[in-house]
Amino acid sequence: MLTEKKIPQYSQQHYAIVDLGSNSFHLLITRLQDNKFYIVDKVKQKVRLAAGLDDNNYLTADAITRGLDCLSLFAQHLASIPKSNIKIVATATLRIAQNSQDFIQAANNILPLPINLLSGEQEASTIYTGVACTSDNALAQARLILDIGGASTEIIVGQGSQAKHLVSLNIGCVSYREKYFADGLLTSTNFEQAKNAAKNEIAKVADDFIAIGWQKALGSSGTMQALAELLAHRNQAIIITLDLLAEVQQLLIQCTSIEQIKIDGLREDRLPVLASGLAILTALFESLNINELSLSTGALREGLLFSLVPDLQSVMLVKE
Repeated sequence: MLTEKKIPQYSQQHYAIVDLGSNSFHLLITRLQDNKFYIVDKVKQKVRLAAGLDDNNYLTADAITRGLDCLSLFAQHLASIPKSNIKIVATATLRIAQNSQDFIQAANNILPLPINLLSGEQEASTIYTGVACTSDNALAQARLILDIGGASTEIIVGQGSQAKHLVSLNIGCVSYREKYFADGLLTSTNFEQAKNAAKNEIAKVADDFIAIGWQKALGSSGTMQALAELLAHRNQAIIITLDLLAEVQQLLIQCTSIEQIKIDGLREDRLPVLASGLAILTALFESLNINELSLSTGALREGLLFSLVPDLQSVMLVKE
């Protein structure tokens, strides 16, 4: 991991992606060699931007400060990378925030190039590209792609390199934690309220996706990764089902509160928004009639990397 104490110097072969997510800010630095991206450094900071939205959707001063402090660190690492090799994007919370321009203008004074505020459709399209360019079979079959973020959820159906239909909904694991698990309690009532709210939003688009159809469902966001890690800990196949979601919900309810979650195989940093993410994922399964879901190796950041070097046939990320 990168630290403030030692700032590496990079070269023309290095590429950087900055993803200002609603829960975490991510910095990914890679080196391109022999048509492969080698992961050089990664930084992830829990800025919790979505949790900093007040009742009128204004970012609080504390949330803005957290975000700018993180970007000041990121900027030090970006200083020696060619600007043409850098992509900086922001997603749902800064789409929603009434004072987003205050944050963006301050951030642009820190960063080496301006933030690109993605629309929901652009975010969904880039996620699909990230899945397509990291897939061994180039998505020969029609696929349903799900991505649950901190303040939005993207749903995409596509085949090959093209998305057929996509949407971005304002439902996310951070915003839903603030709305439906604000008391920190893990009760059946809280889960049902969160699931029903998500279903109400998904219902507006579900028929269109079901009509198009797909052969396989994939996802890559934190909620799905947490469930995959749980399955791996159990030495089970990494296939997420509705039965698994129901089982994990009951395990969480038995823990009684978010602060007391202790389930073997779950990473501690994933616990704060697991319940809200699980409720949204359950609503997606039930609303879209999903039988099972597999984990994808690519998503938004991989799609952004591909956009920097579009001549590559695929994006392969390799750990150095």
